[in-house]
Parts: sequence; C-alpha cells; structure tokens
Amino acid sequence: MRTWMKKRRRRERPKPWSQVDNIPPDVTLEILSRLPPKSIMRHRCVSKLWSYLTSLPSFINSFTSRSTSRPPTLMVTLSSESAKYVLFFPTTPKPSSYSPLYSYEITNLDWKDSRSESIHGLILTPVFKIWNPTLRQFLALPHPPAQHSSSRGWSSYLGYDPLECRHKVLCVVSKIYSGQPLILTLGAQESWRIISEGRCPIHRPTGGYGRCVNGILYYRACLLGDDQEIIMSFDVKSENFNIIKLPEGSSQLYMIPYEGRVALVAHDYHVVKLYILKDAHGHEWKSFIFNVPSERVRMESMRFRGTTDA
Repeated sequence: MRTWMKKRRRRERPKPWSQVDNIPPDVTLEILSRLPPKSIMRHRCVSKLWSYLTSLPSFINSFTSRSTSRPPTLMVTLSSESAKYVLFFPTTPKPSSYSPLYSYEITNLDWKDSRSESIHGLILTPVFKIWNPTLRQFLALPHPPAQHSSSRGWSSYLGYDPLECRHKVLCVVSKIYSGQPLILTLGAQESWRIISEGRCPIHRPTGGYGRCVNGILYYRACLLGDDQEIIMSFDVKSENFNIIKLPEGSSQLYMIPYEGRVALVAHDYHVVKLYILKDAHGHEWKSFIFNVPSERVRMESMRFRGTTDA
C-alpha cells in the first residue's frame, strides 16, 4: 500500500518546468537575435513558434542590424558536377591561420552560376530560386505565366526596397523588345504581375546581372530603334523606370556600387577610369582616372574583380 502511494505521489508531482511561466515572444526574439546564423537555423526546428518568429521581417531586420556591427565574413563557393560547397571566412584572419568559420555542402544542385550577388542577404539563381546562404534555405519561385513564351528568353533581376523591407524579382524579355516586364514580390503571397503599359520604355536587356543600390535596380539594355547601349534603372518601391545614358567614350564597363551610388569601371591600356553617377535624370557622371604602372602590370592580364564596402 505504501509503495502504491509513493508511486501515485511521484506521478502527481508537478514537473519543474510547468511552474515556470512561458518566455514572452519579445524576449525570445531578443535571445534568438543574438545567436549566430548556424544556431538560428538549428533552433528553427524547436517549435513552429520559433520557426515563425525567426521568419518575421522585424526579426530579420533586427538580426541584420546586429550582424552589420560584427566583423564581416567572406563567403566563398566552390562547385563540382553534383554539389556546391559554401565556406565562410573571417575578413580579419590571424596571421598564423585562415580556416573557415563554418561551411556546408549543397547537394542535388540544379544550377551553378547565380543571377545576382547577395541582395540584402538573398541571391537569385537562374532556375527561379531564391537562395538564403546564411539560413541554408531555397525558395522556389513560380514560373512566369504560360502565355509568356519561354522561347523569348528572360533576364531576371533581384532588387530590395529598404523602406518597406521587401525583395522583388523583375523579369524582362531578353530576345525581343518589350515594354511590359513582370514583377513578383517575395513573401507577399503574390503571383507574377505585368507592369502596366506605358510605365516602362520598350527595351531589351543586353546581358549580365544588375546591381541594386539603395532601392534602385540598374541593368544594361538597348532601346527600340537605337543600338546604343544604356542603363535602365528601376525603382523597386514605386516600380518606375528611368533611362540613364552611359558616359561618352566608355567601353568594357563593369557596374559596381560606390558610396551609395552606382558607378562604372573601365580600363583602357594602362588607365583605369571610374565613373560615378551624380544625377540620373541629367545623365551626369563624375569621372576619375587612375594610372596603372606599366612596368608592373601587363594589360592583357588585368581584370576588374570588385570592390570592398570602403
């Protein structure tokens, strides 16, 4: 009898965690925002609530602001026939070592090259997928409507609106001239929308991926009836287009962000030219010329590779 009573008391004894109040969601968000990306990804499986909280725009913005205060990391990708390897390195390595902070492997790869650089943490792939390399996630986008024939070819661009914290994908027909691109807003339960006629100049992209700088997406294009190449700008928030003429005498241009503006880099013989856009509506560019020591660099071996944030 006493043994049965002891077992009953043991069963009725409340569990320690039932006496503890639930942690408020705002405190949970604050704790999660201080974790590294690898831990956040692992803890998303704890519960549906945690998965939901870490998907909120407010959490993403809070995590992003904290991440920018930390030392930046360099992401390197290596591809094989069947997989892609992603490695994150510190940008301020110790003199004795340069080992990655962490790495992972992507299998069942259906793409190799990207359609964009990282746009506020996301990368657009050529198979209509959005890649979040930090959270190791892929989001499959719906394909454009069937009435828009795939034989006409698409150039796709990823942009970000910093005011409303939204990513948008812009698709423009690349093989023929068109004035009705498609737009898709991520995370808004939307389908592809056709930008109304008259809001976009009739043009076609001329290759390469675009650059998104402070909410404006830039890409190279040609206008109908004019073979002269221009830069098409697209305001991600208002979804308005604007034509920007290239600086005169420029060739072999690389588009880069520079101090919050879009800029172009060109090299000719042993001279590097930097064009910074000052006034998009007035087609005004500010230029700088840098001389490269000819005795140290061969022109045929010089290639532009990018810039740092500074």
